Amino acid sequence: MSENAVVRAAKAADEREILRLIRAELLTQEAADPRFTLRPDASDRYAVYFRDRLRDLDSAVFVAEEGGRLVGMLVAAVRRQETLFELRRFGYVSDLVVQPESRRGGIGRRLHERAVSWFRTLGIDVVRLHVAARSDGARAFWKSLGAAEFLTEMWIGLGPAPMAARETGAEASTGGAP
Repeated sequence: MSENAVVRAAKAADEREILRLIRAELLTQEAADPRFTLRPDASDRYAVYFRDRLRDLDSAVFVAEEGGRLVGMLVAAVRRQETLFELRRFGYVSDLVVQPESRRGGIGRRLHERAVSWFRTLGIDVVRLHVAARSDGARAFWKSLGAAEFLTEMWIGLGPAPMAARETGAEASTGGAP
């Protein structure tokens, strides 16, 4: 276990290093599964997302720092379920990234423990998350922390939409008629 790593709440000054970590992880996901192809503005969008999470009282961002450098981060949020089912509020982990050379040293586990502590202070007793189906390492990590499958999200590729469905404006609404 990486005893020297410090887990703390993220601050705005961490943005550049967080973007470095997340970009590398997103590129790894993209290489493993083309369904995760990144938009050209993905980094800019994540920067906005990160800033929003820092301001949101129902969100928390935690980082792991070792030797003065960020080696991991986790984004947590309180979410509400408005369905027929009884559970109303739950914790959600949207992102957990640990730099590859720092993995298997307990950093991910320590980030998770910090998020669980935060959730518990808010009266949350369930944590949910999504894990990429082709990310065997991430799936094994979460299972080692007690995660169990709950829902399975499926994907059906339909191919490009027919031309008529892609038309816009008056042309599409009139079927091309003058």
